[in-house]
Amino acid sequence: MKSKLIFTVLAGIFFTTFGLTSCNNQNSSSGSYKPSSMGSTAELLVVLQNEQQWDNPIGTTIKKYFAADQFGMPQAEPIFKLMHLKQDLFNDSFQKERNIFIVNIDPKVKQASIQVRRNVWASPQLVFTLTAPDIESFVKELSNRYEYFIDKYMESERNRILDVYRTTLNNKVIQSISTQFDFTMDVPAGYYVAVTKPGFMWLRHEASMYSQGILIISLPYTDTTQFARDNVLDRIQKFERMYVPGPTKGSYMTLDREFVIPRMTLVHDFPASYTEEIRGLWKVENDFMGGPFVSYTFLNPKNNQIVTLFGYVYEPNKNKRDLLLQVESVLYSTDFGKKLKQ
Repeated sequence: MKSKLIFTVLAGIFFTTFGLTSCNNQNSSSGSYKPSSMGSTAELLVVLQNEQQWDNPIGTTIKKYFAADQFGMPQAEPIFKLMHLKQDLFNDSFQKERNIFIVNIDPKVKQASIQVRRNVWASPQLVFTLTAPDIESFVKELSNRYEYFIDKYMESERNRILDVYRTTLNNKVIQSISTQFDFTMDVPAGYYVAVTKPGFMWLRHEASMYSQGILIISLPYTDTTQFARDNVLDRIQKFERMYVPGPTKGSYMTLDREFVIPRMTLVHDFPASYTEEIRGLWKVENDFMGGPFVSYTFLNPKNNQIVTLFGYVYEPNKNKRDLLLQVESVLYSTDFGKKLKQ
């Protein structure tokens, strides 16, 4: 049956609103049980010593980096949704927030330092404290290390999402990926295999108001030029045109390489040893559909294939950051060592 990119309504699909919560977890470091953390996806609580810090260079720098627009979104959406409060209001309720960033200006210290703690007041939870002797040194340290903070908070968010997904995995789809590509991903319930061809698979998740999808492209590795950004994009577009049709005759999925030029970066925390990430926008040629995508290209160490995982979201006129992070989390679950029964 010919698959259509036009997205149909499937009732009862898992995670319609994705209000992710978890049961009480044990703090592995202390052995004590912690209450479940709270907070929406990509939400960050900033704890200040006084309200003036939010309006001076400390707060300006925090907002500059943590609330910057996420690249590759059709509408402006921040990397994190920021909340802030003073230290004296940081009571039991707020201490259950999942992601916390604490500002500490202490003239007694000689230089800036970073403290990282997990599951302090709740679980899962990630708490960073940035201590500095003065405003200037605080701003300098944050400006130098903001990518580290963002990466760690996002890693924590992906792990939380995967913890929920792993309670209801689609083992049939996972087995199909393992058989065809020699690696696995933790694909949750709600996804199904829409198309499978040599070196290609299309996974879809259709909900009433949105759609998420994953394309897997795997080809023999020949040389390093296959990792060049334009070569990766050309391969993605080739397979999209062949196997991901649009809702009308002659339409098909492709990439927007003009309005938002796709951005490639080297990521260091993906399960593969060398991985290139590309973010940007996809669209449907000869139609009006589109949305954000994220892709990861790497070398499969088990079969010497160059692999591109392409995740996308479709939800017209709505914010899409959280939905894309869900797909990204599935891609990050790539595992080359998991053994599955045939």
